[in-house]
Amino acid sequence: AVVSTQSTGEQVWNHKKQQLDNETSKAKKQALEQIRVIDSQKTEMEQTVAREEALLRQLVVQRDNALTEYRQHQASLKDTIQLFQTLSSEQERKTKLAEAFS
Repeated sequence: AVVSTQSTGEQVWNHKKQQLDNETSKAKKQALEQIRVIDSQKTEMEQTVAREEALLRQLVVQRDNALTEYRQHQASLKDTIQLFQTLSSEQERKTKLAEAFS
């Protein structure tokens, strides 16, 4: 028979300690895996946010360019209308002068 130098209480304590150590090690591994997954998701989200911000900046530039172009067209349209009004007024004046001399 093998003679144990440990008492039953020590054996139970050592067994419980080993179980606790195993569970602690397992929990640490799980926690580290969760942290790795979260870090990966965080990186992915940061990249998505960066792409979305770049797209948003691009859209703002396009909007500003469209507004500038619209304002230029508005100014051009006003100039064209004013030119037609001037030409129309001049034509009316010529017609009245022609009528007055006939």
